[in-house]
Amino acid sequence: MRGKTNPFTSSEFVLLGLLYQNPTHGYDLHKMITDPEGIGMIWNVKMSNLYAQLDKLENKGYIKGILQPGDSHPNRTEYQITETGRSAFHDWMKSTVIHPRDFRQEFMARYYYMLQFSPELLKDFFDGQLEECKKWLKNTNDAILQDISCTGFKKSVMEFRVSQIESIVFWLEKVQKEFQAQE
Repeated sequence: MRGKTNPFTSSEFVLLGLLYQNPTHGYDLHKMITDPEGIGMIWNVKMSNLYAQLDKLENKGYIKGILQPGDSHPNRTEYQITETGRSAFHDWMKSTVIHPRDFRQEFMARYYYMLQFSPELLKDFFDGQLEECKKWLKNTNDAILQDISCTGFKKSVMEFRVSQIESIVFWLEKVQKEFQAQE
């Protein structure tokens, strides 16, 4: 596996992205992360898991929770991203997805936030991901050709992987053309 291992799940980075612009309470974060018109199209986190992830991010110093007293409601914690969290979020957002099985959620989450926070980086982001996907395609095709035992079910699975990667490459190239047409 290439690259360094990340200690956080992508859903935790998705939470950092939601906190990037404004401090927010846990309940409101849950509403945002499950919004079917936004990031909820690709992510969903249960309320109990959300608070566990917030605790993990706070323990790491990526967010800070501030207890807000309430007159008309119970006390609640408002979470805000720290500079350390901003830096980690930016690194994650700009990074390339390194495995095809992670593409749908990982890449789309990064793309979602890049559109909001760093649209000027989209071309390089797509170029880097397309290059990585072409490596996946070559490596998978090479594995099929080099493995004499690649028959039957195994061959079908490998060919299915090839077709998925080809679809990803096709889509990335299509979006790149749309970006170029807008310039």
